[in-house]
Amino acid sequence: MFLRFIAIILLSVVAHSLAAKDNESALWTLDRSLLQVRTGNPDARSAAIRIEKARAQLAEARAQLWPKIFAETGYAATDNPVNAFMMQLNQRQFGFGSNFNDPDTTDNWASELRVEYLFYTGGARRAAIDGAMLGIEASEHEKSATLAQLELEVARAWFQIYQSGEIVIAAKASLDNQQSNLKLARNRVDAATALQTAVLDIETKVAEAEANLAYASNSGQIATAFLKSLLGLEDSASFRVASGLTNIEEPRGKGVERPELMALKKRELQAQTGIDQAKAERMPVVSGFASGRHDEGFIERGAGDSWMVGLMVRLKVWGGGETKAKIESARKNAELLGEEQRKQNLAITLQVKTARLNLNTARKRIILANKGIRSAEESLQLTRQRFKEGLALSAQLIDGEAALTGARVRLAKARAEEQLALASLRCALGLPIRNLSKESSSK
Repeated sequence: MFLRFIAIILLSVVAHSLAAKDNESALWTLDRSLLQVRTGNPDARSAAIRIEKARAQLAEARAQLWPKIFAETGYAATDNPVNAFMMQLNQRQFGFGSNFNDPDTTDNWASELRVEYLFYTGGARRAAIDGAMLGIEASEHEKSATLAQLELEVARAWFQIYQSGEIVIAAKASLDNQQSNLKLARNRVDAATALQTAVLDIETKVAEAEANLAYASNSGQIATAFLKSLLGLEDSASFRVASGLTNIEEPRGKGVERPELMALKKRELQAQTGIDQAKAERMPVVSGFASGRHDEGFIERGAGDSWMVGLMVRLKVWGGGETKAKIESARKNAELLGEEQRKQNLAITLQVKTARLNLNTARKRIILANKGIRSAEESLQLTRQRFKEGLALSAQLIDGEAALTGARVRLAKARAEEQLALASLRCALGLPIRNLSKESSSK
């Protein structure tokens, strides 16, 4: 019995440990959220699909370098003089004894194998292939830019949840203190050392603290729902965000080139290949073909084989200014992309400057909020003691409690804003928000 009892205890401990480990792994940390958004968000998936589409366009462009092979077969019957005449010729059974004006019903089963090849296109095929390759590179950079923006949105939502959680803690502490103050005020009223208005004033503040707690809790739930949607998780899936503040490493150096800018550069080069493709319409197109054909009749038995080989040169002599318009349109497209690069450079400079200013502001607010908390705690403690002794009014007690709660809320906001500013700065510099590895998803 003793051994059984020991075994039951050990099994319970192991089960509890495993359950605790599962619960911990089920929490959504910032790192796990950043990894999830790369594959779960619809925008991330769309970016990956656009890369595959670009690769398919490259395969399509490269296919133009290969000959085209066509196979065709079909059956027809007619008494049309011209068609009947051609059928008999192809079947090698034409004779002068036939009535050319009123032929009998003639049928033909024709099968043909044809090979076509473009020998020269004026550089259009090469330009199309180069453009498609640049399109793949641009799509990959655009995907990186999309993921960077999604990760920044995840960081915003995650720190909003942290901030809401800290505000909930501050609101709960304020509610507890107000309830304690209410009890103290009632004791003083019972002892005839305070007026009933003191109780009424604090009861109003208790109700206000309860409302603030409900509002803070609701804000956290909204931020959690937004993060869950951002990660592409179904509404029915269980979702719990890890508590605590995840620190973002401050970037060193000037960063790297942003993927948005690299994508625009590739798009501009791709537009240049569009100019080459438009210019190719001024060049001749040289193509060749070869075919083999079999014709066979069933009404009048006959069959014949034939072949044909040819070369064709086609040149657009005049198209009403169409080619010139295409070239000009392609050039303007390249110029537009050049201006987009300039606009993006200006935006990046602004983003970096804004993030640095927000970071400095948040750090100053943290220092001030910590000082405010220490001062408010000491002041509230003295005021509560004075109120207990009948030397302070309820309004002073309420003001002291409000000052402490406000300082705690400001500290929570400043801490979240500091980390978000660091995340924004890293994103603006083209750096990952966190240096993630696959192992991070389980932490």
